[in-house]
Amino acid sequence: MKMISPILISTALLLAGCSQASSPDRTTAEGGAVEHKPMTATEHAAMAGPTKPVSTEMPQSARTASATGTVESVNAAAGTITLAHGPVDALGWPAMTMGFKATPQQIASLKAGQLVRFEFASQGMDATIIEIALAQQ
Repeated sequence: MKMISPILISTALLLAGCSQASSPDRTTAEGGAVEHKPMTATEHAAMAGPTKPVSTEMPQSARTASATGTVESVNAAAGTITLAHGPVDALGWPAMTMGFKATPQQIASLKAGQLVRFEFASQGMDATIIEIALAQQ
């Protein structure tokens, strides 16, 4: 007869406990009903802690590359620009359409349909514009 690992049994019990739906009629240790109420925006903000400003500085482990592409859209409120760019040989990327982080100054004068040359920092698929300018057609 095979012996079942205590780790396997513990894992199975933990998973079984996690997958059970919570009971709506739960009680406190004192026997009173647990009241569930929505959190206010202030409570959410307090739990989230201080917010960090969005940085467009190049992370230490980021790689830089440059490409040419067409502006698909600009979202100044989110600080992003969507570009349809050609292959980026330096990173082994094929041609694609993707969003890039950018400063308000970098995207202020850009609009959909414009051809641009840009340099960016990439950490995985997270890319941040370093420099962007209209390309000569």
